[in-house]
Amino acid sequence: MKQVLLAIVIATWLLGCSSRAMTTTPRSAIEQLLLSGAVDAALAKLKLPEVAGKKVAVDTANLKAYDVEYVRIATRARLAEMGAILVDEPAEAELIVEVASGGLGLEHKTSVVGLPSLPVPNSPVPTPELAAYRSLEQTGIVKLLVFVHAKGKLIAIRRCYGKYDREESVLFGVRLQGHDDIRAGWEAADRDLAAPPAGSEKP
Repeated sequence: MKQVLLAIVIATWLLGCSSRAMTTTPRSAIEQLLLSGAVDAALAKLKLPEVAGKKVAVDTANLKAYDVEYVRIATRARLAEMGAILVDEPAEAELIVEVASGGLGLEHKTSVVGLPSLPVPNSPVPTPELAAYRSLEQTGIVKLLVFVHAKGKLIAIRRCYGKYDREESVLFGVRLQGHDDIRAGWEAADRDLAAPPAGSEKP
């Protein structure tokens, strides 16, 4: 009788398991969105009133990081948002803004309650994991250094940190969504698109 009950429990767990399809690109969308979201979060903290109304050239020669193209354009966009007049040639600029990455990567933590996968003697295939509960936490983290100077004179230095998180868990085969900055980000973007243009409201 005990063996029958054990077989029923195991079968229930196996039937209730959920999984996400493997990515068909070299890097998953979740990884890329967590990293770019961390960059956005860091740059949102950047305050440089010194660039307002100034001709600014952005120097990213020392910027080495994942998704370097995104960091470049996001930095230029943030400077323009603060009132900088972007120029391509340093000779035309009043200020030079150098950007470097102190780190841009992904951290993750997994917790499992249940029976872990175990090796089987004389078999290349381990036993399946029988997890009653599994949780996954992923965080994109970045540190950016922004150095502003003019003709060798220091104008400003800013160190900006940012992170972007998502959590999910599975309880007896049921997927539970926890905190998710990615989902919050695209929902906010959808709301912005749906909102009427400023000044279009009827009195």
